Amino acid sequence: MSIKTASIISSVVTALLVLVTVIVFGFGGIVLLNGFMNADVAVNTGFACLGITLILCPILAWVLAKAMISKFHWNNIFGSVCFGLCLNLLGTGLSFRQCSS
Repeated sequence: MSIKTASIISSVVTALLVLVTVIVFGFGGIVLLNGFMNADVAVNTGFACLGITLILCPILAWVLAKAMISKFHWNNIFGSVCFGLCLNLLGTGLSFRQCSS
């Protein structure tokens, strides 16, 4: 497997996992903010933050997996899995932080 293929796989898997997390926390935020006076502003801001998370995590997974595999000679599968999981945890943390504020 080439470096490009490994980084693309890492990016796609991260995007899918973060998308599921964003959907769950997005709808959770809507349910939690039901009935508040400024709920529409909070929901819009929350979805903007979740959208940024959804864009940044796959890009970082692609770039970091490519860098670690090429510069530090990591195994392709190990680099893809490592950064896919790490950035999924980052996306989950950012989504959870948005939902709790």
